[in-house]
Amino acid sequence: MPILVCYGIAFWFSIRNLVGLFKPDVERKKLFWELTVIIGMLFHVFFYQLVQFIFVKDAHWTVQLYNSQVHQLACTEYRNVYGWILFTGFCGFLLLLRSHPGEMPPLITVLAMAALYPAMAACLVFCAQVMPGFGISIDQGEIGFTWMILPLNLVVIACSLIREKILEYQKYMELKEPDEQQKWYQRVLSKSKYWPLFALVFSLPILGIVLGISILRGQQPDAIIKTWTETADWNLSTRVGPPNIIAPSDGHYLCTVAAGGHKRVVKPLRMGERRGCRVIVNRQLEIANAFEIVLEEKTPRLHKAVRSFYDHCGFPIAKMIRTEGACDVVYILMKPLEWMFLIVLYLTQPNPEDLIAIQYMPGYREFWRDFKKKMN
Repeated sequence: MPILVCYGIAFWFSIRNLVGLFKPDVERKKLFWELTVIIGMLFHVFFYQLVQFIFVKDAHWTVQLYNSQVHQLACTEYRNVYGWILFTGFCGFLLLLRSHPGEMPPLITVLAMAALYPAMAACLVFCAQVMPGFGISIDQGEIGFTWMILPLNLVVIACSLIREKILEYQKYMELKEPDEQQKWYQRVLSKSKYWPLFALVFSLPILGIVLGISILRGQQPDAIIKTWTETADWNLSTRVGPPNIIAPSDGHYLCTVAAGGHKRVVKPLRMGERRGCRVIVNRQLEIANAFEIVLEEKTPRLHKAVRSFYDHCGFPIAKMIRTEGACDVVYILMKPLEWMFLIVLYLTQPNPEDLIAIQYMPGYREFWRDFKKKMN
């Protein structure tokens, strides 16, 4: 329910800002613009708290991830340049917002508009990076749609402010008596309908200055591109990260979950394979799976009942376990069962350690059946 309320508020503000693009009255819009930014940022923080288990802080594309986790969507090594671009755009926005016809030279107004252009482009590139579709996962698509709301609103707000200033200056010039002594460049700049074009021209040197500052601060010249391409999992990414490992839950059960805890606690041994997915294997998981195989062989009906109960109860619990600390707790709680399973294996199997050792290796069930036939 809270999510629906948040989406409803975001939708209402988006529609209000979009309609405001065609209705002049900058003073009345200021409140909606401020609320859009404040509520939009709060919405992002709230939504991030709900999905933070998917994100690993500053995870470079080479980092091994687990389950549905994703790599960073902007490369931390290069993204500082966008901080300068957004800062410049913010300064231009404030300057433009506080300007009034006749109080500020037209050229300054045009330069303020020019500072907004790279910032708007950055917002659109961000949206292109997270936009649903283009092969990204369902989880990423849902996150991307949510994260597009604020940047798109910022672009609409910037366009609305530029339009407002053009209309204001046009009204100001209509009331002002024409000056025949104006220079040609004064006459050109007084035609505010051309300001967006002039701003586009001036945005290039402003962007060049920003990039120059970034280079002096240690950034590479192509950082503006590599910010988005030196990543994995996103639309503009050109890198392919290592396949995710199945660990805490995502379709698996409590022992599989426990294997995703802190290494010093759960003591992972190796990688294994389960239903075509890579999983972390520790001794507890090996013992639990070996016990299930024995239970299935010796008492099929009991195994079916136990499995049904476990599927009904264990899987929902496993889905709620999202952190390494929680996995550690599950590992410790499962220890008594692990010892019980191990006792059963040593009581019923002539080679219990062999059965334990092959768990989650490719084709281990077929291998064990063939081994049992040979032994018989």
